[in-house]
Amino acid sequence: MDSNFTQQELFEQKKYISDLIEEKSTKNKSSINLIIGSSLVSSSIVLFFLYTFGIFESQEVVLPDPITITETIKQTELVMPRVDSSEIVSIAELATKTIVQIQVGTLDENNEFISMGGGSGVVISNEGLIITNHHVIEGVNEVRAIFEDGRLYEATIIGSDKLTDIALIKISSSNLVSIGIGNSDNLVVGDLAVAIGHPLTLGAAPTVTTGVVSALQRRLDVGNDFDGSAVTLFGLIQTDAPITRGSSGGALINSNGELIGITTAIATADVGAEGLGFAVPINLALNIVEDLIDFGEINHAFLGILGAQHFETADDGARIFAGVFIQELYSPNNIQFAIAKAGALQGDIIKKLDGKEVKTLDGLITELRKKRAGDEIEIEILRNEQRITLMFQLDLRPTDV
Repeated sequence: MDSNFTQQELFEQKKYISDLIEEKSTKNKSSINLIIGSSLVSSSIVLFFLYTFGIFESQEVVLPDPITITETIKQTELVMPRVDSSEIVSIAELATKTIVQIQVGTLDENNEFISMGGGSGVVISNEGLIITNHHVIEGVNEVRAIFEDGRLYEATIIGSDKLTDIALIKISSSNLVSIGIGNSDNLVVGDLAVAIGHPLTLGAAPTVTTGVVSALQRRLDVGNDFDGSAVTLFGLIQTDAPITRGSSGGALINSNGELIGITTAIATADVGAEGLGFAVPINLALNIVEDLIDFGEINHAFLGILGAQHFETADDGARIFAGVFIQELYSPNNIQFAIAKAGALQGDIIKKLDGKEVKTLDGLITELRKKRAGDEIEIEILRNEQRITLMFQLDLRPTDV
Protein backbone atom coordinates (compact mmCIF):
# COMPACT_ATOMS: atom_id res chain seq x y z
CA MET A 1 0.00 0.00 0.00
CA ASP A 2 2.86 2.27 0.70
CA SER A 3 4.06 1.62 -2.76
CA ASN A 4 0.67 2.32 -4.25
CA PHE A 5 0.35 5.29 -2.15
CA THR A 6 3.62 6.67 -3.38
CA GLN A 7 2.68 6.12 -6.98
CA GLN A 8 -0.69 7.66 -6.42
CA GLU A 9 0.92 10.67 -4.72
CA LEU A 10 3.33 11.11 -7.51
CA PHE A 11 0.58 10.80 -10.00
CA GLU A 12 -1.54 13.30 -8.18
CA GLN A 13 1.50 15.58 -7.87
CA LYS A 14 2.04 15.47 -11.63
CA LYS A 15 -1.56 16.32 -12.09
CA TYR A 16 -1.20 19.18 -9.69
CA ILE A 17 1.85 20.62 -11.50
CA SER A 18 0.06 20.36 -14.79
CA ASP A 19 -2.86 22.21 -13.32
CA LEU A 20 -0.48 24.95 -12.14
CA ILE A 21 1.06 25.31 -15.58
CA GLU A 22 -2.38 25.46 -17.12
CA GLU A 23 -3.50 28.03 -14.59
CA LYS A 24 -0.25 30.06 -15.11
CA SER A 25 -0.75 29.95 -18.86
CA THR A 26 -4.31 31.16 -18.38
CA LYS A 27 -3.09 33.97 -16.16
CA ASN A 28 -0.37 34.92 -18.68
CA LYS A 29 -2.91 35.10 -21.42
CA SER A 30 -5.10 37.24 -19.24
CA SER A 31 -2.10 39.52 -18.46
CA ILE A 32 -1.19 39.85 -22.13
CA ASN A 33 -4.75 40.62 -22.99
CA LEU A 34 -4.80 43.20 -20.22
CA ILE A 35 -1.58 44.80 -21.46
CA ILE A 36 -2.80 44.89 -25.06
CA GLY A 37 -6.07 46.34 -23.98
CA SER A 38 -4.36 48.96 -21.85
CA SER A 39 -2.06 49.86 -24.75
CA LEU A 40 -4.98 50.27 -27.08
CA VAL A 41 -6.79 52.46 -24.61
CA SER A 42 -3.64 54.55 -24.00
CA SER A 43 -3.00 54.88 -27.72
CA SER A 44 -6.57 55.95 -28.28
CA ILE A 45 -6.23 58.59 -25.58
CA VAL A 46 -2.94 59.89 -27.04
CA LEU A 47 -4.35 59.94 -30.55
CA PHE A 48 -7.40 61.77 -29.25
CA PHE A 49 -5.29 64.51 -27.67
CA LEU A 50 -3.05 64.76 -30.73
CA TYR A 51 -6.08 65.15 -32.93
CA THR A 52 -7.61 67.61 -30.49
CA PHE A 53 -4.50 69.84 -30.64
CA GLY A 54 -4.45 69.83 -34.45
CA ILE A 55 -1.46 67.62 -35.06
CA PHE A 56 -3.29 65.67 -37.73
CA GLU A 57 -4.85 68.67 -39.47
CA SER A 58 -4.24 69.03 -43.18
CA GLN A 59 -1.71 71.92 -42.85
CA GLU A 60 1.65 70.70 -44.08
CA VAL A 61 5.04 72.34 -44.47
CA VAL A 62 5.81 72.63 -48.18
CA LEU A 63 9.52 72.31 -48.82
CA PRO A 64 10.99 74.19 -51.82
CA ASP A 65 11.91 72.01 -54.70
CA PRO A 66 15.70 71.70 -54.56
CA ILE A 67 15.90 70.93 -58.25
CA THR A 68 14.18 74.20 -59.11
CA ILE A 69 16.55 76.16 -56.88
CA THR A 70 19.59 74.46 -58.37
CA GLU A 71 18.40 75.18 -61.91
CA THR A 72 17.75 78.83 -61.05
CA ILE A 73 21.24 79.29 -59.67
CA LYS A 74 22.85 77.60 -62.65
CA GLN A 75 20.82 79.67 -65.06
CA THR A 76 21.85 82.91 -63.35
CA GLU A 77 25.51 81.92 -63.53
CA LEU A 78 25.26 81.10 -67.22
CA VAL A 79 23.39 84.19 -68.44
CA MET A 80 25.49 86.81 -66.65
CA PRO A 81 28.56 87.32 -68.88
CA ARG A 82 30.95 90.24 -68.27
CA VAL A 83 29.99 91.82 -71.59
CA ASP A 84 26.85 91.22 -73.62
CA SER A 85 28.25 90.20 -77.01
CA SER A 86 25.04 91.14 -78.82
CA GLU A 87 25.40 94.67 -77.46
CA ILE A 88 28.95 94.91 -78.80
CA VAL A 89 27.81 93.64 -82.20
CA SER A 90 25.18 96.39 -82.40
CA ILE A 91 27.72 99.05 -81.46
CA ALA A 92 30.34 97.78 -83.90
CA GLU A 93 27.96 97.49 -86.87
CA LEU A 94 27.29 101.22 -86.93
CA ALA A 95 30.46 102.64 -85.40
CA THR A 96 32.91 100.88 -87.73
CA LYS A 97 31.40 102.84 -90.64
CA THR A 98 32.57 106.06 -88.97
CA ILE A 99 36.15 105.00 -88.20
CA VAL A 100 38.78 105.59 -90.87
CA GLN A 101 42.38 104.63 -91.37
CA ILE A 102 44.66 107.65 -91.63
CA GLN A 103 47.75 107.49 -93.84
CA VAL A 104 50.29 110.31 -93.83
CA GLY A 105 53.23 110.83 -96.13
CA THR A 106 54.61 112.79 -99.02
CA LEU A 107 54.47 112.95 -102.82
CA ASP A 108 57.30 111.69 -104.99
CA GLU A 109 58.57 113.25 -108.22
CA ASN A 110 55.71 111.60 -110.10
CA ASN A 111 53.19 113.10 -107.71
CA GLU A 112 52.49 109.66 -106.27
CA PHE A 113 51.64 109.36 -102.57
CA ILE A 114 54.28 107.65 -100.42
CA SER A 115 53.03 106.56 -97.01
CA MET A 116 55.23 107.33 -94.01
CA GLY A 117 52.92 106.18 -91.23
CA GLY A 118 49.46 106.83 -89.96
CA GLY A 119 46.78 106.12 -87.41
CA SER A 120 43.02 106.31 -87.08
CA GLY A 121 40.29 108.93 -87.29
CA VAL A 122 36.61 109.38 -86.45
CA VAL A 123 33.99 111.02 -88.67
CA ILE A 124 32.19 113.62 -86.53
CA SER A 125 30.09 115.28 -89.23
CA ASN A 126 28.45 114.10 -92.45
CA GLU A 127 30.21 116.98 -94.23
CA GLY A 128 33.60 115.33 -93.99
CA LEU A 129 35.09 116.50 -90.68
CA ILE A 130 37.34 113.85 -89.13
CA ILE A 131 38.99 114.08 -85.71
CA THR A 132 42.33 112.41 -85.01
CA ASN A 133 45.50 112.93 -82.95
CA HIS A 134 47.96 115.77 -83.35
CA HIS A 135 50.88 113.35 -83.28
CA VAL A 136 49.37 111.35 -86.16
CA ILE A 137 49.48 114.25 -88.65
CA GLU A 138 52.30 116.33 -87.12
CA GLY A 139 54.93 117.46 -89.60
CA VAL A 140 53.24 116.17 -92.76
CA ASN A 141 51.37 117.78 -95.61
CA GLU A 142 49.76 114.81 -97.31
CA VAL A 143 46.97 112.92 -95.55
CA ARG A 144 44.67 110.16 -96.79
CA ALA A 145 41.52 108.73 -95.18
CA ILE A 146 40.45 105.17 -96.00
CA PHE A 147 37.01 103.78 -95.08
CA GLU A 148 36.19 100.17 -94.23
CA ASP A 149 34.73 99.58 -97.70
CA GLY A 150 37.98 100.69 -99.35
CA ARG A 151 37.04 104.25 -100.32
CA LEU A 152 40.08 106.52 -100.17
CA TYR A 153 39.97 110.31 -99.91
CA GLU A 154 42.60 113.01 -99.88
CA ALA A 155 42.27 115.05 -96.70
CA THR A 156 43.06 118.65 -95.77
CA ILE A 157 44.46 119.51 -92.35
CA ILE A 158 42.24 122.10 -90.65
CA GLY A 159 44.49 122.40 -87.59
CA SER A 160 45.88 120.60 -84.57
CA ASP A 161 46.80 121.16 -80.93
CA LYS A 162 49.85 119.69 -79.25
CA LEU A 163 48.75 120.30 -75.63
CA THR A 164 45.67 118.10 -76.01
CA ASP A 165 46.90 115.90 -78.90
CA ILE A 166 43.82 116.68 -80.99
CA ALA A 167 43.76 117.37 -84.74
CA LEU A 168 41.03 118.00 -87.28
CA ILE A 169 41.08 117.08 -90.98
CA LYS A 170 38.46 117.31 -93.71
CA ILE A 171 37.63 115.29 -96.82
CA SER A 172 35.51 116.33 -99.80
CA SER A 173 32.43 114.25 -99.21
CA SER A 174 29.01 115.26 -97.94
CA ASN A 175 27.31 111.87 -97.74
CA LEU A 176 29.02 110.32 -94.75
CA VAL A 177 27.78 108.54 -91.65
CA SER A 178 28.94 110.41 -88.55
CA ILE A 179 29.30 108.94 -85.08
CA GLY A 180 26.95 109.80 -82.20
CA ILE A 181 28.50 112.04 -79.56
CA GLY A 182 28.38 111.13 -75.87
CA ASN A 183 29.14 113.11 -72.71
CA SER A 184 32.50 112.26 -71.16
CA ASP A 185 31.63 114.24 -68.02
CA ASN A 186 29.09 111.54 -67.12
CA LEU A 187 31.57 108.65 -67.15
CA VAL A 188 32.17 106.53 -64.07
CA VAL A 189 34.83 103.91 -63.46
CA GLY A 190 33.54 100.51 -64.59
CA ASP A 191 31.50 101.78 -67.55
CA LEU A 192 31.70 99.69 -70.70
CA ALA A 193 34.36 100.96 -73.13
CA VAL A 194 34.69 99.85 -76.76
CA ALA A 195 37.81 100.89 -78.67
CA ILE A 196 37.72 100.97 -82.47
CA GLY A 197 40.77 101.78 -84.56
CA HIS A 198 43.32 100.54 -87.07
CA PRO A 199 46.15 98.90 -85.12
CA LEU A 200 49.28 97.97 -87.04
CA THR A 201 47.60 98.97 -90.36
CA LEU A 202 46.19 95.46 -90.71
CA GLY A 203 43.67 96.46 -93.37
CA ALA A 204 40.85 98.81 -94.31
CA ALA A 205 38.41 97.28 -91.83
CA PRO A 206 38.90 98.58 -88.26
CA THR A 207 39.54 96.47 -85.18
CA VAL A 208 37.05 96.33 -82.28
CA THR A 209 38.21 95.65 -78.71
CA THR A 210 36.30 95.88 -75.45
CA GLY A 211 37.00 96.72 -71.83
CA VAL A 212 35.89 99.17 -69.19
CA VAL A 213 36.68 102.69 -68.08
CA SER A 214 39.52 101.88 -65.69
CA ALA A 215 40.14 105.38 -64.30
CA LEU A 216 39.46 109.06 -64.94
CA GLN A 217 41.51 112.27 -64.76
CA ARG A 218 44.77 110.53 -65.62
CA ARG A 219 48.02 112.36 -66.42
CA LEU A 220 50.49 111.00 -68.98
CA ASP A 221 53.81 112.19 -70.36
CA VAL A 222 54.11 111.45 -74.09
CA GLY A 223 56.61 112.17 -76.82
CA ASN A 224 60.27 112.94 -76.18
CA ASP A 225 62.52 115.95 -75.74
CA PHE A 226 64.85 115.03 -78.60
CA ASP A 227 62.40 115.96 -81.36
CA GLY A 228 60.39 118.49 -79.36
CA SER A 229 57.30 116.27 -79.16
CA ALA A 230 57.33 115.91 -75.37
CA VAL A 231 54.09 117.02 -73.74
CA THR A 232 52.06 116.16 -70.66
CA LEU A 233 48.42 115.29 -71.25
CA PHE A 234 45.89 115.88 -68.46
CA GLY A 235 42.39 114.65 -67.68
CA LEU A 236 42.67 111.44 -69.74
CA ILE A 237 40.31 108.47 -69.68
CA GLN A 238 42.09 105.23 -68.85
CA THR A 239 40.77 101.94 -70.24
CA ASP A 240 41.81 98.29 -70.41
CA ALA A 241 40.33 97.92 -73.91
CA PRO A 242 43.38 96.87 -75.98
CA ILE A 243 44.90 99.79 -77.89
CA THR A 244 48.10 99.56 -79.90
CA ARG A 245 50.14 101.46 -82.46
CA GLY A 246 47.91 102.61 -85.30
CA SER A 247 44.88 102.99 -83.03
CA SER A 248 45.87 106.57 -82.19
CA GLY A 249 43.05 108.90 -83.17
CA GLY A 250 40.46 106.13 -83.00
CA ALA A 251 37.23 106.03 -81.05
CA LEU A 252 36.43 105.09 -77.47
CA ILE A 253 32.71 104.36 -77.33
CA ASN A 254 30.20 103.83 -74.54
CA SER A 255 27.40 101.25 -74.23
CA ASN A 256 25.07 103.48 -76.27
CA GLY A 257 27.45 103.51 -79.23
CA GLU A 258 28.39 107.14 -78.53
CA LEU A 259 31.85 108.65 -78.82
CA ILE A 260 33.30 109.40 -75.37
CA GLY A 261 36.99 109.74 -76.19
CA ILE A 262 39.74 109.84 -78.81
CA THR A 263 42.30 107.11 -78.17
CA THR A 264 45.74 108.64 -77.94
CA ALA A 265 48.35 106.53 -76.13
CA ILE A 266 49.24 103.30 -74.37
CA ALA A 267 51.26 102.77 -71.22
CA THR A 268 54.48 100.81 -71.62
CA ALA A 269 57.27 99.66 -69.35
CA ASP A 270 60.61 97.89 -69.78
CA VAL A 271 58.77 94.58 -70.10
CA GLY A 272 56.41 95.86 -72.81
CA ALA A 273 52.80 97.03 -72.97
CA GLU A 274 50.98 97.21 -69.66
CA GLY A 275 47.47 96.76 -71.05
CA LEU A 276 46.50 100.33 -70.24
CA GLY A 277 45.16 102.68 -72.90
CA PHE A 278 44.32 106.36 -72.70
CA ALA A 279 41.86 108.61 -74.50
CA VAL A 280 41.20 112.35 -74.63
CA PRO A 281 37.67 112.99 -73.26
CA ILE A 282 35.34 113.93 -76.09
CA ASN A 283 34.07 117.06 -74.30
CA LEU A 284 37.60 118.46 -74.23
CA ALA A 285 38.30 117.28 -77.78
CA LEU A 286 35.19 119.00 -79.17
CA ASN A 287 36.16 122.29 -77.50
CA ILE A 288 39.47 122.06 -79.36
CA VAL A 289 37.65 121.21 -82.61
CA GLU A 290 35.39 124.25 -82.31
CA ASP A 291 38.38 126.57 -81.89
CA LEU A 292 40.21 124.95 -84.79
CA ILE A 293 37.18 125.52 -87.03
CA ASP A 294 36.69 129.11 -85.84
CA PHE A 295 40.28 130.29 -85.45
CA GLY A 296 42.57 127.57 -86.82
CA GLU A 297 44.46 127.53 -83.52
CA ILE A 298 43.91 127.24 -79.77
CA ASN A 299 44.33 130.25 -77.51
CA HIS A 300 45.24 128.29 -74.39
CA ALA A 301 44.71 130.02 -71.08
CA PHE A 302 47.56 130.81 -68.69
CA LEU A 303 47.27 131.28 -64.94
CA GLY A 304 50.86 132.35 -64.35
CA ILE A 305 52.12 130.20 -61.50
CA LEU A 306 54.59 127.47 -60.67
CA GLY A 307 52.46 125.28 -58.42
CA ALA A 308 52.90 122.34 -56.08
CA GLN A 309 50.55 119.95 -54.34
CA HIS A 310 49.26 121.19 -50.98
CA PHE A 311 48.32 118.76 -48.23
CA GLU A 312 46.35 119.08 -45.02
CA THR A 313 45.79 116.76 -42.07
CA ALA A 314 42.34 115.25 -41.57
CA ASP A 315 40.67 114.80 -38.17
CA ASP A 316 41.82 111.18 -38.05
CA GLY A 317 45.42 112.12 -38.79
CA ALA A 318 45.45 111.19 -42.50
CA ARG A 319 47.22 113.40 -45.03
CA ILE A 320 44.79 114.61 -47.73
CA PHE A 321 44.98 116.59 -50.97
CA ALA A 322 43.81 120.09 -50.18
CA GLY A 323 44.70 122.58 -52.91
CA VAL A 324 47.57 124.00 -54.97
CA PHE A 325 50.44 125.83 -53.31
CA ILE A 326 51.83 128.81 -55.28
CA GLN A 327 55.56 128.21 -55.20
CA GLU A 328 56.37 130.98 -57.62
CA LEU A 329 54.58 133.60 -59.70
CA TYR A 330 55.66 133.46 -63.33
CA SER A 331 57.05 136.90 -64.17
CA PRO A 332 59.86 136.88 -66.78
CA ASN A 333 61.40 140.33 -67.21
CA ASN A 334 59.15 141.46 -64.33
CA ILE A 335 56.07 140.99 -66.48
CA GLN A 336 53.17 139.74 -64.39
CA PHE A 337 50.51 137.36 -65.65
CA ALA A 338 46.84 136.71 -64.83
CA ILE A 339 46.70 135.70 -61.16
CA ALA A 340 49.65 137.87 -60.11
CA LYS A 341 47.99 140.92 -61.64
CA ALA A 342 44.87 140.04 -59.65
CA GLY A 343 46.80 140.19 -56.36
CA ALA A 344 47.92 136.63 -55.63
CA LEU A 345 51.17 136.19 -53.71
CA GLN A 346 53.80 133.51 -53.46
CA GLY A 347 52.75 131.14 -50.67
CA ASP A 348 49.01 131.48 -51.32
CA ILE A 349 46.99 128.27 -51.65
CA ILE A 350 44.42 127.93 -54.44
CA LYS A 351 41.28 126.31 -53.01
CA LYS A 352 38.55 126.89 -55.64
CA LEU A 353 38.14 127.68 -59.34
CA ASP A 354 34.78 129.10 -60.41
CA GLY A 355 33.23 127.72 -57.24
CA LYS A 356 34.58 124.21 -57.84
CA GLU A 357 36.90 122.82 -55.17
CA VAL A 358 40.50 122.40 -56.25
CA LYS A 359 42.24 119.45 -54.59
CA THR A 360 45.17 118.58 -56.87
CA LEU A 361 47.54 120.33 -59.25
CA ASP A 362 46.54 117.93 -62.03
CA GLY A 363 42.90 118.78 -61.43
CA LEU A 364 43.61 122.50 -61.67
CA ILE A 365 45.49 122.10 -64.97
CA THR A 366 42.70 119.89 -66.35
CA GLU A 367 40.16 122.64 -65.66
CA LEU A 368 42.44 125.28 -67.20
CA ARG A 369 42.66 123.18 -70.40
CA LYS A 370 38.96 123.89 -70.85
CA LYS A 371 39.50 127.65 -70.61
CA ARG A 372 40.71 130.14 -73.21
CA ALA A 373 42.73 133.32 -73.02
CA GLY A 374 40.42 136.19 -72.15
CA ASP A 375 37.99 134.06 -70.13
CA GLU A 376 37.09 135.60 -66.79
CA ILE A 377 37.39 133.29 -63.82
CA GLU A 378 36.97 133.38 -60.05
CA ILE A 379 39.75 131.97 -57.88
CA GLU A 380 39.52 131.45 -54.13
CA ILE A 381 42.83 131.43 -52.28
CA LEU A 382 43.84 130.79 -48.68
CA ARG A 383 46.32 133.23 -47.15
CA ASN A 384 47.22 133.11 -43.46
CA GLU A 385 44.02 131.16 -42.71
CA GLN A 386 41.96 133.83 -44.51
CA ARG A 387 39.87 133.10 -47.60
CA ILE A 388 40.27 135.65 -50.42
CA THR A 389 38.36 135.73 -53.73
CA LEU A 390 40.07 137.01 -56.89
CA MET A 391 38.30 137.71 -60.18
CA PHE A 392 40.39 138.25 -63.32
CA GLN A 393 40.93 137.36 -66.99
CA LEU A 394 43.20 134.54 -68.03
CA ASP A 395 46.20 135.40 -70.19
CA LEU A 396 47.42 133.68 -73.35
CA ARG A 397 49.80 130.82 -72.65
CA PRO A 398 53.35 131.78 -73.74
CA THR A 399 54.84 129.61 -76.46
CA ASP A 400 57.96 128.89 -74.40
CA VAL A 401 56.12 127.41 -71.41
